[in-house]
Amino acid sequence: MTAEPAERIRPIAIAVVRDAAGALLVTSAVDPSTGRTLARPPGGGIEPGELAADTVVRELLEELGLEVTGPRLLGVLENVFPFAGRTLHEHVFVFAVEAGADASLPSTTDAGHPVWWLPEARFDDPELDLVPAGLRELLDR
Repeated sequence: MTAEPAERIRPIAIAVVRDAAGALLVTSAVDPSTGRTLARPPGGGIEPGELAADTVVRELLEELGLEVTGPRLLGVLENVFPFAGRTLHEHVFVFAVEAGADASLPSTTDAGHPVWWLPEARFDDPELDLVPAGLRELLDR
């Protein structure tokens, strides 16, 4: 079965936040068509007229109540992937950010996606997909 072409390209910005042990802050969702767990750093859609660096700061505050500073661009990834029987296409701006040491996190995003720390030892876990494609290589920068 061939997936249909993506309807549009969605520009998004995501934040690489690490704890003292090197674990990566992620949100996750299960693809209903495959049952696979997808884990991705938090972030969201870039609004018209908004810079990607501003988006990542805004999204973490809105979704997680997390204040971050100093967004530093690690790279931009193009991600075309199947999800829920559709083909999605994203341009993903990946930023390293600094979070306050005393930050507390909710257990879910405002959209209901679980929020958790993914230990480095699980970055290549075959039971989940760390997305977007190419993120793993950027994490080493």
